[in-house]
Amino acid sequence: MNLMNMKKVLSLSILLIFLNGCFIAPGMHMPKKDSVYIKSIGKTIDIIPINESSNSKEVDFSYKIGSGDEISVVVWGLPEIFPIINITPDQNLRRVDQNGDIFFAYAGLIKAAGKTQNELRKDITDSLSKLFNEPQVDVTISRFNSQQIFVLGEVTRPLKINITDIPITLSKAIGDAYGLNTITAAKDVFIIRQENFDSDPKIYYANLKDPSYFIDAGRFYLKNNDIIYVNSSGTTRWNKVISQFFPFSALLSQVSSLGSN
Repeated sequence: MNLMNMKKVLSLSILLIFLNGCFIAPGMHMPKKDSVYIKSIGKTIDIIPINESSNSKEVDFSYKIGSGDEISVVVWGLPEIFPIINITPDQNLRRVDQNGDIFFAYAGLIKAAGKTQNELRKDITDSLSKLFNEPQVDVTISRFNSQQIFVLGEVTRPLKINITDIPITLSKAIGDAYGLNTITAAKDVFIIRQENFDSDPKIYYANLKDPSYFIDAGRFYLKNNDIIYVNSSGTTRWNKVISQFFPFSALLSQVSSLGSN
């Protein structure tokens, strides 16, 4: 059997191991395959090595306000109506409610969720302009509470990280967790992503002990509700690892209690 045929047989053997839910030995590379069917959850799950698929085009780098965020609104030039001295910073804060709204005097209820801070500033300015001449409105997001990612598994410090208006990469998130556990962590790092509970999830894969993957991890941007899972060393049943993350909604309710960065 020539070398090319041997490679084909080996590739097919690895694929069959995945399809039958068999064991993955330590040191074995993930297959270069777009997806694999996992019997335990009855779904075909995308497995995307991050060195083959940069997701920078998928990520919207403009932060969208969400429920729970706290917004600071300051109106300049109208001190009799909107004082800016002798008040605490918290008095300027408006918390986005569960409906995605904030209330601001003379503007009423304003929809904030799904907007950037500049879009919200324009909406408040337009509302106040009906009563005041050229109001000068300043809007900033003071506390980012609506979007998180979760770092789990064999890291030094599992944690929840609030997403801000500064995009966060996989390598930054691992760094915030003080890196991989040098004793128990395997090379396998997975990013589990589900855009909504009705859509099929995607699973991205990286080997953060491989320098080439580590470079790509610095270009892999995370999204709301991404779960980073660092596998433990030793032989692990692949479908058992994946089944930990489903149902996705139940998992998010559990990991939301993690300590924040």
